Amino acid sequence: MKKTHSLQSAGSLNRAVLLLNAIAQGSRKGSLLTELVARTALPRPTIHRVLSTLMESGWVVRDAETARFNLGPDMAALGYTAISRNPIERVASTELSQLADTIGQVVYLGIRSGFDMVCIGRYEGQSQVQVGRGWVGLRGPFGMSPSCLAIFSRLPQQDIDEIVNANLSRYHRIEGFDERGFRRTLADALKNGYSTYDDIILDRTASGIGVPILDPSGYPIAGIGTTYLSGWLDEKQKMERVAHLQRAANNIAVKLHNTGATG
Repeated sequence: MKKTHSLQSAGSLNRAVLLLNAIAQGSRKGSLLTELVARTALPRPTIHRVLSTLMESGWVVRDAETARFNLGPDMAALGYTAISRNPIERVASTELSQLADTIGQVVYLGIRSGFDMVCIGRYEGQSQVQVGRGWVGLRGPFGMSPSCLAIFSRLPQQDIDEIVNANLSRYHRIEGFDERGFRRTLADALKNGYSTYDDIILDRTASGIGVPILDPSGYPIAGIGTTYLSGWLDEKQKMERVAHLQRAANNIAVKLHNTGATG
């Protein structure tokens, strides 16, 4: 009897995690029930039951006007607590704030979570004109940002193939995605060890640069990315910006290694 109850509890937990991830992958406006059914393949009655429990806990809220579900304030509090305690964000915060001031643009810190990317840091410079629409907590298919492509640049080929194959259909659901441009950009990142991201996704007016943060073995544990209007930088200026990001990434890696905070 205890074993059966344990299995049922585990199943409920797995379904709750599946739904929370599905909501996190949706838009900031929230997700409709039909969208959650499509993302999770769970039966509607099961989704209703699990969502009711999650809403009682404050982890999920439902907009009465739009009928959309979104992550609730209690879940947000847990997420911000986790981010503030993440050793990479703690160590990187000062370095990336200074980097944002130096280059005059928004700088993002991203990590990989399975087949997803999660933004755990956004740092703004002093410039009056800054490009960047991401936010802390943003989650999406891994590969669709300069920091993701930077992490790709140092991943084993087997890992890259697994992620791209798993996410390709998700990439194509993003407006403006150009698969040929994406694969060309990915190949360039693998050759260079950093990413340059030119007009291949989103609105065709944004370009970006990303560099990986590496552990002592050379494995990428996070990525730094920044975007700018296409045509703003000539090739020399672009390489100068790459150098700024690389110095910041190296400094963060050294601090992480010295504090033993990579584990």
